Amino acid sequence: MSHRILLWMSICLITFSEGALAVEEVGTEILNTCLSERRALAGDPTASVRFGLCLGYLKGIADTLNGTQFCLPETNETVIITQRLKQIYIEYALDHRDALKASASQTVIPAFRKAFPCN
Repeated sequence: MSHRILLWMSICLITFSEGALAVEEVGTEILNTCLSERRALAGDPTASVRFGLCLGYLKGIADTLNGTQFCLPETNETVIITQRLKQIYIEYALDHRDALKASASQTVIPAFRKAFPCN
């Protein structure tokens, strides 16, 4: 992954992690931001910001609810787990399109619960 993408991810994680749940979007909006990765990697600056928002939103929810709503695996690899969160969310959202009209957290949290149940 390029240093530019890692920088954007870091900025977005710092900027949006604490307030990720403050402005609630619907599931469709978060899905669309997460699907902007290919354009972001091709150098589209708008897509880069959107993709960073996706990762920041998902990581913010993960940081906030880990251990209570779901249990992420122990790792120090923030970039790897954040990419995995994105993959899990996209797969879940595409399989549950009817739920995408609800708030984004109502599609993200069940996706993470299913992938990372607490024992």
